[in-house]
Amino acid sequence: MPNRRSTLCGLGAGSLCLFATQRRPLAQSVYPSRPVRIVIPFAAGGPTDIVARLLAERLSARLGQSFIVDARPGAGGALAAELVARAAPDGHTLLIGTATTHAVNPALQGDRLPFHPVRDFEPIAQIARVPIILVVHADQPVRTLQDFIALLRARPGQLNYGSSGTGSMGHLASVLLMQKLGAQATHVPYRGSAPMAADLISGRLDFASDALASVVPFVREGRLRALAIATPDRASALPDVPTFPQAGLPDYEAYTWNVVFAPANTPAPIVSTLNAALNAVVAEPEVARRLEEMGQPGVIGTTPAGTAAFVQAELAKWEPVVRASGASPS
Repeated sequence: MPNRRSTLCGLGAGSLCLFATQRRPLAQSVYPSRPVRIVIPFAAGGPTDIVARLLAERLSARLGQSFIVDARPGAGGALAAELVARAAPDGHTLLIGTATTHAVNPALQGDRLPFHPVRDFEPIAQIARVPIILVVHADQPVRTLQDFIALLRARPGQLNYGSSGTGSMGHLASVLLMQKLGAQATHVPYRGSAPMAADLISGRLDFASDALASVVPFVREGRLRALAIATPDRASALPDVPTFPQAGLPDYEAYTWNVVFAPANTPAPIVSTLNAALNAVVAEPEVARRLEEMGQPGVIGTTPAGTAAFVQAELAKWEPVVRASGASPS
């Protein structure tokens, strides 16, 4: 039978062990413990930056720490993505990734890309989808998608279309559309949506596929005509524009998107905390309204697993389109 002294020591050791096991989860559960950096892959002032700042403001209020937006443009978003992929997996460095960073660049760059779009990241939540919309200049003799298809087939290879650049989502969306229609048209790349839109409005181009946010003002002013939107639902910004299935072309979708990523191996409790906070933010009526106004409707209620599956599907979808486009690394 143990003596009184050894029993007390045993009880003391047990108390210390209990204290230690109680403290460790408590320390790990304090997240965020310092300011969080949200890295964006494009320049300040653009749509991704606006979304990031909207999220940062609301996340700071919900989680009690500053969320700071850090714009790191360059290499089509690869610089920002690499920075986050190499960051400590503690939830204090996040990336707002897009179709460009995680679906197009991997197909375009291949082994040259300094990160893996799946293995190097923990998807947290999908925030918004930015619809791609098919537009023509206002003097084109087409009023509907079916008119447009008839014109394409009557003038095979003679129409031209613009994009914001080779390998851009607008370029690839048009390539995918031509594949669906079994048609051909000539690609004219520009350095951004603004100069492309100017030439489309003036009639130097026949059509374009571009982000909804980029063309809404011109459609509302009557300088461009919108034929169909490439998302499952109509956009509140242009409610009279049908979806492609509604206009007669099923199984065609094209959009860019915003997904929040953390570095791979970020602990599951942190991923869960961020997922819940992001879903709550996107569901706020004011945030939802502002995202709609910007032409990039919010996506509510996504899970980390569902977001990972979405990114995988987008990667598989756009890889053959990139190859067919003829786009090459710059």
